[in-house]
Formats: sequence, C-alpha cells, structure tokens
Amino acid sequence: MFPIQPGALNSLSGGMGDLRPNHFHAGIDIRTGGREGLDVHAAADGYVSRIAVFTGGYGNVIFIKHPNGLTTVYGHLRNLNDTLGTYLRTQQYQQKKFEIDLRPEPGQFPVKKGDVIAASGNTGGSGGPHLHFEIRDGKDNLINPLLYGFSEIKDEIPPYFERVALKTMTATSRINGEYQRVSYVPVRRADGTFTITQPITASGLIGMEVLAYDKTSGSPYRNGISCLEIKLDGKEVFAYNMNSFPNELTRFMNIHENYEVEQMSGQRYHRGYIADGNVLNLYKLPSNAAYRGRLPLLDGQPHEITLTLFDAYDQATRLIFTVQPEAPPALPVPSDSAVVQVADNVADVSTKEPSVTITTDENVLKLAVKNISLTNPPKAKLITGRNVAEQSVSYIRNNQAIYLIDLRYVLPDSVQFGRGVVRTNLKKRIVPGRKEVVMDGNNRLEFEERTLFDTLHLAMRPLPTGGLEINQPTIPLNDYLTVQYTPNYPIAIDTARTKAYWVSGGRESYLGGTWNKGRIEFKTRSLGRFQLMTDANPPSVQILSATPAGFSARIRDDLSGISEFRALVNGEWVLMQYDYKRALLWSDKLVPGELFETGAEVLVQVKDRSGNIGSDTSFIKEPRRAVSRKAKTKTKATSKRKRRRR
Repeated sequence: MFPIQPGALNSLSGGMGDLRPNHFHAGIDIRTGGREGLDVHAAADGYVSRIAVFTGGYGNVIFIKHPNGLTTVYGHLRNLNDTLGTYLRTQQYQQKKFEIDLRPEPGQFPVKKGDVIAASGNTGGSGGPHLHFEIRDGKDNLINPLLYGFSEIKDEIPPYFERVALKTMTATSRINGEYQRVSYVPVRRADGTFTITQPITASGLIGMEVLAYDKTSGSPYRNGISCLEIKLDGKEVFAYNMNSFPNELTRFMNIHENYEVEQMSGQRYHRGYIADGNVLNLYKLPSNAAYRGRLPLLDGQPHEITLTLFDAYDQATRLIFTVQPEAPPALPVPSDSAVVQVADNVADVSTKEPSVTITTDENVLKLAVKNISLTNPPKAKLITGRNVAEQSVSYIRNNQAIYLIDLRYVLPDSVQFGRGVVRTNLKKRIVPGRKEVVMDGNNRLEFEERTLFDTLHLAMRPLPTGGLEINQPTIPLNDYLTVQYTPNYPIAIDTARTKAYWVSGGRESYLGGTWNKGRIEFKTRSLGRFQLMTDANPPSVQILSATPAGFSARIRDDLSGISEFRALVNGEWVLMQYDYKRALLWSDKLVPGELFETGAEVLVQVKDRSGNIGSDTSFIKEPRRAVSRKAKTKTKATSKRKRRRR
C-alpha cells in the first residue's frame, strides 16, 4: 500500500538513486503538500523491527519487517503512534538520551497493512516536510519502490539532458586538440531527439559524462535518472540501471559520479564509464569490456554517439551526435634508457622561472608552462629522488607549453625546465585493498584496506600558515585515513580545546583528535587542507519560554559544533527534542500532556565537541493571559475618562 494518502494522486520530491552528498538516495521522497502530520500507513503486514531517532539523516524513523523478507523504511517522521511513541519515550527516559536506536523483539509490535504507524514530518536531514520511503530485501539491498507500480504516482514526463561532457581518459587522448574535459548543452531537434550543434573532434580513449534529471507529473522537483545507455556507431558500450543497489556500498556514489566536478561546481554528472575502483553492480558492458565504457576513438574515423535516458516508467529521451577524428601527437613513455643521475646542485637551481601551473587528473600530471621557448620547448626533466626521466612537450596552446606525465610510469617529486625546478610534492603511489603507512618528516599517514577507492598518487606539504595539505579535496575517500600531525611551529597548545579541522572554501569541519607528546592524531574521510583551531567559547543557550505545558531553548555553537545537551527540572532529567535546522530544543515529558510544577527551576546545558559547556536557567511560570481586542479598547476608553476627570 502507498504509505501516504493511499488511493489519492501524489508526486515525488526525490527519486531512487538520486545523487546526494556521499550516497545514493535510498528510496523515494513522497510529497505531503508542504505540511506535517499526515497519517503514515504500513505498506504491508509485518512487525516493527527498528525504531530510531537521529539528529540528522532519517530523523525519527521506523523499520517494518515483512513475512516475504522485505523491510520497509519510513523516515523524517514528526511523531509515532501512541503505542510506538510511548515505547520510544520510555526507552529515551531510561537511557537518558535523545538519539537512540532500538530493536524491538520480533512480533512485539505487529502491524497490519494500512495501520497508521506515525505522522509525517520534517525531522533529521530533511529539507522540507515529506515522507522518505524505502524498500529493502533480506540482504539490505535497496529496491526502487516505483517498480511496485503505485497508482498514486503518475509520470508522463520523460527524463531530460541538462548537459553532457566529454573527458580525455589517457595522456594521449585529445578533445578539440587538447587534454581536457568539455561540457555541452544538448539542443532539441524537430523529431524530438537531441543533438550537439558545436563541432567536436576527439581521439584516444574518451569518457562520456551526463548531467540529467527526471520529474514525476505534478511535481516541480528534479529527480535522478533510472537508466542510461550509450552506443558507439549503433553498438552498446555501456549501460547503467538503478533498480537496486547494496546499501553498504552507497558511498561508491562518489566514484559513480565525477566527484571532482561536484566538488568544484556542485553539479553531479553520471559517469558513462566505470571508474577504476568502482565495484558497484549497476552496469552492463559488452562481452569485450576492456575499456569499461570508455569510447575507443582510435581509428581516425568519424563516430556516431547515442545516449538514451530512461525513467522508471520506460519513457526515453535520446541524444545523437557525431565526433570527428583528429590525430594527437604520441606521448613518449619513460624508459630505463632515459634515467640518469641528478647533479648534486639541482636543489639549488632557481624556482622563479619558468611559470608553471600543476594539476593532477586521475593518472595524469598536467604541467602548463609559460616563459619558455614555444618554438623549441625544452624537454621536462622528471626528477624522482636522484633519478631523471625526460618528457617532451605534448602540445602548445594559449602561449603555454603543455606537458602530460603518465603517473602510472613515473612519480616525480620535482620537474626541471632549463634552470628552474618546480616541486610536485608527490611522495608515493598508494594502492587500495592493503594497509600502508607513510612517514613524511614528523607526520604519519595510515591507510587501511578500505580507505581508498582507487590508486592514490600521494602528495603532501606543510602549509605556510600552519597545518598540512594532503592532495586535494577533489579526490574522494571510501573510509577513514588516520593522520598523525606534528605542528611545524612552536606554539603553546591548549590540547583540551585545540583540535584538527578540515578546511575548504572558508568552511571548517571539526575532526577532533587526541594529543600525545606534541603530536595530534585524527581521522578523516576527506582529503585537502587540515589545520589546528582552538575552540574556547562555550555554546550559547537561551531559554525561550518555560510554562507548565513545557519549555524550549535556542542553542548554537560557533566552531566545533554541538556534542551533547540535557535539561533538568528541579534536578530531574527531561527529554528534549532537537531540530538542528532551527537550533531549537523543546521538552517532551514521559506522559504526554502532563504539566510541570509552577516555580520549578529549569536548567538547560549544552556541551560542544571541544568540551566547552554553556547553560541557561529559568523558572516555570504561568503564561500571561492574552487580552482580547475588545478588552483592550475598553481599558483605553476607561483610561481616557479618568484623564478627563483629572
């Protein structure tokens, strides 16, 4: 049964497999008309197997186990029905905590199809009132609920392309004469198909990427696509289908999409090829799958490329365009014969000239060099320790000499052009699937087997203003990397409140850490810049109201973030509900409707992640009686008469 207003027409604000931060969207988001409090119905017979309350994520959530092995999930609930709500509050009072994850005994709370189990809401990480609804199988694979053919959802709108991109995949690949990524806006033709009107030339291995969406009828919201097929000259080379995926691998969304583009622009492109390290079983490849969906434009001939989008109702949209050939210059691969000894004075060569811009794109190091001869550009000397390999210029563009270095063959710590030397900060090639420890000066990195999605060309450097940089935030991590960092400047550190933070774009994210003999150890799931910051300010707490019916408070923290909170009334613990989006706490007694004693002392305490504690106190007071407009008018008239008498 459809869980919201069954039998009535509805629409969605989110679809299965939508690309979300660090995960695939695990179900569908059912609209509730912008309001909370709609009845949420059990989709089928079963029993409640899990009840949880999270500050973010699902918020208040119920899991129901069904006899056929499936589980349905209902998230962002405002509150549970009387039976489940009483059980939840009782457990929260017993454990004296707001966030809780309960697993009732099988059969403890049986439900029938259609039973009202909760009221819809906006709790947790919800961006607005709706019901998040999932279906999972016995192995915790997510199944697209739209496959069950709910009549409440109509979809007469086919998916659509917003942009597509072509990307060079090897150092010898070219698009329009360059090693680059180029995006295009498709144009609709008279026959309903789409094309690209700009001329495109390409050669080598090329990757297709797609920025595309779908909508359901009656909804303005953009949802993800269900299926993508790519054909080269009429033969299918890649297909992606989002009917089901394993919940435990949801973070692999970061290499299903182009993560670098998402970090730089916020746009989430589906890759039309399988990135190295991607183990998701969402793709179909031809029997000859050596290129993993990459387009082999290797024969110097024009090629027709066809992309087709499908939604869950098999409505299709097609894009067709032709790529013309070009002949790129070959990139020489370093060989043993190119290795020589570096002179002892290489490190003393001036680094002011030439001007070099360094970027890394997966396995390719790109150097754009100015202030050198463009008619006879010098060979770049790739220095690794005391060894050197020479690299010829790849092409000239925009008054720059472009050198493309394949990092699978050489990992230079510096590059020399004539008399100038440029440091790359590359340290080591780290392979996923095994533990690895890297020492660099007084700093230590520990990689676990699951830390990496793909091979990492590790780059590290101390920051001039203090802190440490490890590669760039455009490279995703699967699991945690352990960092031991020793500050490279003498400072007096308040180790209780000075912790590690990930810093990007003016934003700081608390990582924490533990100190030992002047070194801090912390864990991170993001690469980029790390700095030490001291949070000496306690959270702000302001009790907004305190009446016999209940009390509320506004809480905020300016750096490390809120870790814990509690409220006491005359010394007795009281459950507080928390909405981080509004920075609001409000009381929830064990017995709904029970009043607090007038005159009782209310204490609200909040601790941040650095251990600072803020608090506020008040007393339960009877609310002031509202004065009607008629009474106010009468009072004003009486006052005027008194003034006239005086």
